[in-house]
This record gives sequence, C-alpha cells and structure tokens, in this order.
Amino acid sequence: MADDSDFVGHLVKFNSLSSGRDKLARLVQYASKFAWWYLQKGHYDPNVIIKFKNVDNALSTTRKVLRLGKSIDFLHSALRSIHISDTVLRLTITLSKINQACYLLFDHIIWAGRIGIAKVDSAKWKDLSARFWLVTIILNLIRDVYGMWMVIIEELQLRNKRASKSTYGNGDVNHKYKTRRIPNDTEVVLSCFQESVPLILDFIRNMSDLVLPLAALKRINASAGMQGAMGVVSSVIGIITTWNPDLRLVPS
Repeated sequence: MADDSDFVGHLVKFNSLSSGRDKLARLVQYASKFAWWYLQKGHYDPNVIIKFKNVDNALSTTRKVLRLGKSIDFLHSALRSIHISDTVLRLTITLSKINQACYLLFDHIIWAGRIGIAKVDSAKWKDLSARFWLVTIILNLIRDVYGMWMVIIEELQLRNKRASKSTYGNGDVNHKYKTRRIPNDTEVVLSCFQESVPLILDFIRNMSDLVLPLAALKRINASAGMQGAMGVVSSVIGIITTWNPDLRLVPS
C-alpha cells in the first residue's frame, strides 16, 4: 500500500508541473507522428491516418499554448547561470537558455499565425525558430561532452594518485607488501559512464532531438517516422528526469 501511495503521490506531483504535462503531451504528439507515418506506409485506412495526423497537429498547437511565457523563465535562468564558476559550463548553459528563450518566442509568433490572431510569414518564423532550436541543442551537447570529459579526467587523476600508493601491508609479521590491482583506462571510462547516468541520459536526449531541427531546416532527409521515433525517445527521457529529479543533470 505504501508503494501505491508513493506512486500516486509522485503522479500527482508530476501532473501538477507544467513541464510534466508538456512532456506527456510531447510524447503523445511524436507517438502520433510515428503512428500516422507507419499506417500511411502500410496503406492502412486513410481515415485512421487522418485522425493521428489531427492529434499530432492539435498537440503541437496545444504545447505552444502551454509554453506561453516560458521565454521569460529561460531568460531568468540565464541570469542565474552566468554565476557558474566553470567557464565552459557558464557559457554553454547561459547561451543555451538565451537561444531557447528566442526559439520559444518565435514559436509563440508561429502559434499566433496558426490560429489567426496575426498574419505572419509562417515559413520564415519556422525556419528562424528551428535555427535557434538547433543552436540550443548543439550547446547542450557541448555541455554534455565537456561534463563527461571532466568526470573521466578527474577519475583518471584519482586512479593515478592511488597507483602511486598501490601497496599495502598484508598483515604478516615481516611487513611484506602486496600490489593493488589498478584499473586500466578503459575500465575507468566505462565506470564513469555507469556512474554518470544524468549526463548519459541528457546526451541521448539531445542527440535524439538533434534530428528534429535538422529535418525542419532540410539539412537531413528524415522521414516523419524517424522524427516521431526520435521525439518519443527524447520525450521518455524528459519524463523520466522530471519524475525522478535525481536523474536530472545539474547544473543545466
């Protein structure tokens, strides 16, 4: 009963977060995109395909509404991240927040044109939004790679420090010494990957998302199915890290 209570408590807390609802909507949106692509490829009932396309488009518009004002939140986060002591983290995180704020602002303009509030050049703003989204993801990937590199360097330095003191008294009366086994470089790197789950999850999420703006900008030829699949992967990771804050990358 306690486990059920904890689950329900987590579910209520997750659902109360605007980011949680947005990630759930994003998951359904990209799952719908993959579904209509798969059904269309298999020549299924066109009426079913249209329904999934409508869900995809409706959730895309709904998410734009849910994110109204988020640009201000990201700019506020950027003001906080400029105080990070590490130069690389400070630059990548702060610039990422600023780019994301711009990307969402342009997204609001696209939404206004979509529902008829204003007459806008949708193609122009979609292209501009995708460019800022792409830069955001690239900065996030640089932050992920740098973070993992720093973890590996630190662990290698600790390994080398232990190696210089790799003998210990084995307890016999003659004080003989026995050499400790020191892990090699490959073992240290693999250990870093296993122990840096938030970094790995964030890297996979950003690599999955990278396909989306590249496809929007026609830099790669990605089918709706591939975009849907990559969107599902990144959305699932987003849900996991929102559900369990211990898996969230900090600082980010």
